[in-house]
Amino acid sequence: MARRRTPWATVWIILATAAVAPSQHHKPEDRHHWWNLGQNELVAALNVRDNWNVAKNVVFFLGDGLGITANTAARIFKGQKLGRNGEEGYLAWERFPNAALLKTYNVDKQVPDSAATATAFLCGVKGNFYTLGVDQSVTKGNCSASKNPAFRVTSILHWAQEAGKDTGIVTNTRITHATPAAAYAHTAHRDWECDSALGEEGAGCKDIADQLVTDLPGKNIKVILGGGRQALGASRGASLNSTCFRKDGRNLTREWLNDKLSRGHSARYVTTLGEMEKVRAHDTDYLLGLFDDSHMPYEVDRLVGSSGSPSLRDMTIKALRLLKKSEKGFFLLVEGGRIDHALHDNIPHRAMEEIVAMDAAVAAALREVDLEETLLVVSADHSHVMTINGYPDRGNDILGITGELSKVDGLPYTTLMFTNGPGYNYTVDRYQVRRHDPRLVNTKHIDYRSQAAVPTPAMEETHGGEDVALWAIGPMAHLFHRTHEQNYVAHAMAYSACIGPSQNRCGRPSHATFTKRPSPTRKLPVHSPRTAALSTAAGSGTAVQLPGALPKFPTLSPVLQQLLNDNEQKIVTSLGLESVKSFSATEDVRQLLGRNVLLPHGG
Repeated sequence: MARRRTPWATVWIILATAAVAPSQHHKPEDRHHWWNLGQNELVAALNVRDNWNVAKNVVFFLGDGLGITANTAARIFKGQKLGRNGEEGYLAWERFPNAALLKTYNVDKQVPDSAATATAFLCGVKGNFYTLGVDQSVTKGNCSASKNPAFRVTSILHWAQEAGKDTGIVTNTRITHATPAAAYAHTAHRDWECDSALGEEGAGCKDIADQLVTDLPGKNIKVILGGGRQALGASRGASLNSTCFRKDGRNLTREWLNDKLSRGHSARYVTTLGEMEKVRAHDTDYLLGLFDDSHMPYEVDRLVGSSGSPSLRDMTIKALRLLKKSEKGFFLLVEGGRIDHALHDNIPHRAMEEIVAMDAAVAAALREVDLEETLLVVSADHSHVMTINGYPDRGNDILGITGELSKVDGLPYTTLMFTNGPGYNYTVDRYQVRRHDPRLVNTKHIDYRSQAAVPTPAMEETHGGEDVALWAIGPMAHLFHRTHEQNYVAHAMAYSACIGPSQNRCGRPSHATFTKRPSPTRKLPVHSPRTAALSTAAGSGTAVQLPGALPKFPTLSPVLQQLLNDNEQKIVTSLGLESVKSFSATEDVRQLLGRNVLLPHGG
């Protein structure tokens, strides 16, 4: 039987994980290790080529609160869960070929909230604190201003629908929460998730859940997976203070289903992992999955099994398999939203588990998509005030104690701490303030609250104001290359896919190279003299026949770069993803392929 050719995305995953997999011993690396590592990284960087393809698909992963400090801690945590030191490893997105920094401030705030930041990276316009899908003309709570069409802004999800693409949202928060809501809603207050939350201030405005089900673009989103049944009037459990109750008596999940069926579509509403797994992509047009009354459980609390709720990875895979049916492509937003909640409560262990769960979702997405036609972006909306401090030894448990004693109070301290939050724990002895001794508790416990300097109530640790990182791979990923304003993200993604503001002005320059032959031609509008060389005739909208048989998208391993064309299938099938340790060393490739191979730099 003929063997199916391995998708390029799968090969890239193997390269990304194999070439950088840390060794499982704890002895210090010698100078040759660092020299070879540096040389290999240099050669890989010199081999990078920009991918100018038009992105048929765009997948945007958003780690809510995934600041650089949290990202670093999670990288170490991930490695230590595997029995390694941790520092030398990587999260899946950290091996993407392009990275940038984003400035996260709001129009009116130096340190942002998730609603205004989501408006920036999804709609391309910065707005005010706590507002969604509106520009700077609308301030927090100004209902009348938010109803003015001139002050509303549309999202990349909306632009994708206008271009005929399918769209989806996946989150483990409420589907009406700040990040997902920015994709479809326009409101002066992010908390107006259901009608009872509007109060006098929001009287006359439409709540977020209502907008999702009855307005564009919400009603045309093909896949919606997350929490938040209560805001849609479909509660299945006891009342919770953190949720939003509908007082109008409407069940918006029933309205959603009736709307799809009345338009002749096949649609499913599911509430458990088992129900979601039974949904077949080929005969389902629309899927709504709400797996909790409020936010979905933390990953460590999630009930595993058919009656439980899906993981972020499960939902991502299901969404991609439904959306990949679209001939014109798709846009998918995936939010790891509970990272933020754990950090707000000064509980780093839960936050680390959430980041690792998002890491698994990104890795799964890479296996599902073709990176030659899919732009995949990973970023954060804002940071938190957690810090990695002290001088812990290499490989010290990231959730543990540094080993240093304070020269003031003689007590040790944990590696992860917060500048504010509910983790404060102080007593006063006469006129001296004393903090608790972390040696007396289990700092690795899933609910241990790290110490904080400034006290706040539970769940009220604040965001941080520093820049956040962004990683990208796929068509036009090189547009992310320096420190950008956060609203730039929407513009770059739209240009990659030639949608929204770039629908008629996304021509590629004459030096552009393409790795995927269009079928049969791809329309690329020409909008400047620089791009005229691409066209077969002058004028906007000229049909451009992109060259075929060009080198595939560059890998991270120079050794594999030389051998990939002849040995791609052999590499993939010989060892498999889990057993591969390194393709960056000559000897490893010799052993695998049985032939003499030299690194390009002669090493």
